[in-house]
Amino acid sequence: MTSDFCLDDSFWDPSLYKCERCETRFRIIKGFEFSPNCGLSDRGDQLKRQYKKCSGGSFNNGSFINCQKCGFCAPPLLAASACSAESDAVCCSEGKQVLHGGCIDPEVKTTVITTSSGPFTTTASVTDPTITVVDPAASVISPVPSVAHHPNIIKLTGISICAGILSTLTLVCLILFIKRWRTRHFNKAPEVQDAPLKTVLNNLDVLEELVLVLDPDIAGAKNTRHLAAQCSFSFAWINYAYSMKDHKSPLIAVLEGVVTKNPDWTVGHLAGLLNSIDRNDAVDILAKLPAKVED
Repeated sequence: MTSDFCLDDSFWDPSLYKCERCETRFRIIKGFEFSPNCGLSDRGDQLKRQYKKCSGGSFNNGSFINCQKCGFCAPPLLAASACSAESDAVCCSEGKQVLHGGCIDPEVKTTVITTSSGPFTTTASVTDPTITVVDPAASVISPVPSVAHHPNIIKLTGISICAGILSTLTLVCLILFIKRWRTRHFNKAPEVQDAPLKTVLNNLDVLEELVLVLDPDIAGAKNTRHLAAQCSFSFAWINYAYSMKDHKSPLIAVLEGVVTKNPDWTVGHLAGLLNSIDRNDAVDILAKLPAKVED
């Protein structure tokens, strides 16, 4: 050590009167680590070299402050490259092949089969050597993919794909049905749709439910922020409304602002906006408003 104040990985900075890590002044170099205290004295003099080479059995690829212990490729792993001062050992998992110090998937061999029958000649290329077929004309044993000679496997694969497509289509249709059912359910109450928007503010039960489902920030769900944007409130206004959330619901602030700017808006207007941001659960809550409402 060349410092009386700092640990090995840092040096004393006389101008700041504190210890600073070596990497704040010197860059990390592959194959090396910092000397104790970066070789600096507490007065800032360079007494020794800043770096020392990684010793045998250790490395630094430029990502570490200190040299790291080399890894070891234990069976069944294969060593693609040995550990050096600048890089750790590269190990390939079972089933991989070693190439130029790295790991690759094994090559799939392709065999061409040519058969003759009378005046006709058939040529096929196969890549899965799982079963063999003897060519009686050429007396050559060649690998042939098992799937090609098992139509039942192909049939099962086709059935699985069709089943997956049908399941996806069924799910999409179900979602669309539920969405349209919700909209129709609300549309069956025209008196509610035509009621002034301030009706929502006057009904505390419905308003409280809307606040509970729309004000929280939930990942993947659009909320009061998106509703406010649909009502042309600025980004700054929306952020301010949420900053005052402990004192007043952002949704109530939005509804009050809309009623002031657009006194002719109805509950149906709000339902349409909620539907546009995929919050049909909130539309269901609006449907709870009494059919006969007072201004």
